[in-house]
This record gives sequence, C-alpha cells and structure tokens, in this order.
Amino acid sequence: MSSSSKPLSSWTARDAIQQCREACGGHGFLAVSRLGELRDDNDPNCTYEGDNNVLLQQTSNYLLGLLADKRHKGVTIASPVGSVGYLDDYERILQQRFSVGGKLVLDYNDAISAFQWLVSYLLVESEKKLSKEMKSQDPFTARNVSQVFFCRSLSIAYMEGLILQRFAAFLAGSPDEGIRSVLSKLCSLYGLWCLEKHTSTLFEGGYFSVGTDSKLVKTSILHFCTELKDEAVSLCDVLAPPDHILQSALGASDGQVYKRLYQAMLGHPEALERPPYWQDLVDRPEIGKYHDKISSPPPTKSKL
Repeated sequence: MSSSSKPLSSWTARDAIQQCREACGGHGFLAVSRLGELRDDNDPNCTYEGDNNVLLQQTSNYLLGLLADKRHKGVTIASPVGSVGYLDDYERILQQRFSVGGKLVLDYNDAISAFQWLVSYLLVESEKKLSKEMKSQDPFTARNVSQVFFCRSLSIAYMEGLILQRFAAFLAGSPDEGIRSVLSKLCSLYGLWCLEKHTSTLFEGGYFSVGTDSKLVKTSILHFCTELKDEAVSLCDVLAPPDHILQSALGASDGQVYKRLYQAMLGHPEALERPPYWQDLVDRPEIGKYHDKISSPPPTKSKL
C-alpha cells in the first residue's frame, strides 16, 4: 500500500499545483502567490524516499505474488487490512460488464465496481506479459519491459481503487447527513475522474462496450463539478492552513486578492524607488561609445 500510495499522492499533488497555477493565470507566476514555491517543494517527493516508478514495481510484484500463490498453491488472496480481498474472486469479477440500469448519473459505487474489474484485468494481463517475457529474457529485464501499460498501470489502479473504497467506507460511518451529502459527491467525482483516465483499458478488456458508456462517465464528472461548485470554498477551507503559514496573496482567507497583491508589492523596501540601472535606459546611447572597450580575439591562421 505504501509503495503505491506515495507515488500516487506525490504525482497528484504535482498535477494539482500545476493546474492551480494555470487557473490563476499571470497572477500564478508571481512569487507572492507561492504556487511556484509549493511546486518546487513538492517536486522532490516524486523521487526521494524511493523513486515513484521503482516503488510501483514493489506493489505490482506483491500483487503478482498473491495471484501466483492462489493459482499454484490454492492460497486465498487476503491481507491484514483488507485491501486485496476482492481479488480472490477475480475470475467472477472479470465476467462482469458495465451496467447502469437506466442511471443518468453514476456514483462512487459504480466507480468501485469498475475499479475492481480494472485491477483484476490488469493483474491477469500483467501476469501474462511477465510470463511471456520471462521465456526469452532474464528476470530483471523481463520485469522492466513489463512495466509500461501493465505492471505500472496495475499498481496505480490498485491504489486509486483502494482510496475510493476507504473513502466510501468512511462515508458509511459518518453520522452527519449534511457532511455526508457533500463528501459523497466529492467521493463520486474523485472516483469517476480517476476511472476516466483508464477508459481505453476498460474498452480493451470489454468492460465498456459502446461509446455511451464512456460518455456517461464524462457526463457524471461534469454533473458533480456543477454540484460541488458552491461547496468549493468550504472544502478548501477544511484543509487550508492559516494565512500566516500559507503566506499567499492569492490564498488568503478573506478573499481580497487584489488588495493583498497591492499590499505585497508596496511592502517591498524598494518598491517605490528607481532601479539602479534606470539611467542607462533613459539616456540615449552614443554610437561607438563602447567600441574601444570591446577586445576582439586575435585572428587565427587557417590550418588548410
């Protein structure tokens, strides 16, 4: 779990910061927004404490080992925290197909079912790919060439599905109806957003069969974006650190963006002073003034 959660969380943070920067337009470039600083601080997370792609291999090796033990030793697929139990029934899960029963909008339960099928499918396909490569190459090379589109995707989908399952389990135990209503929409949005990235694999394996299947996923994502629009500030405020820690002119709790930008710019000690090079820009340059100060390199003789 930790070997796949660390890559997923650091990549998600990286992409989220970048999208926030772009959403803020030119203001996002300013140092006082601190988005650039956040991006720089987070970027090493993708490498240190284990390179993300290397860590994902550990997760896929673990999952493939569980499948091998079940097939060859009859061992039940299980874990102490219940993160892989559904894979013990992977053969039945792979017989399932996408069905909405007339729904106009999908929710997190539909996404959980799809992820269970997706992880089962990628597990079997990764095992086939690795077994094929092992016949002609050494184990190290075989595992390396089995990562892209197979083992790597397996590890990512496994963790995305697990996060979704744990989110849904938390909602089931939440006593506050108001909070549960908002978080249910957020859970559905996250699950469907993650699922949409695997659309090609869902078609490849036959879980999706017609174009309307993927269109319904996209329609549902847009639906929950609209539903959560009025809750966006509240959801951010739940996680936001105090202003004196965030120190961002764009992210202050009072929402006074332009007032904060103005104060930040005037707060610099030399904000209202001329820069030291201003005279060079104002004075009209004299042609040839610096000619004698430029030393030309001595001519070199041709070797031809």
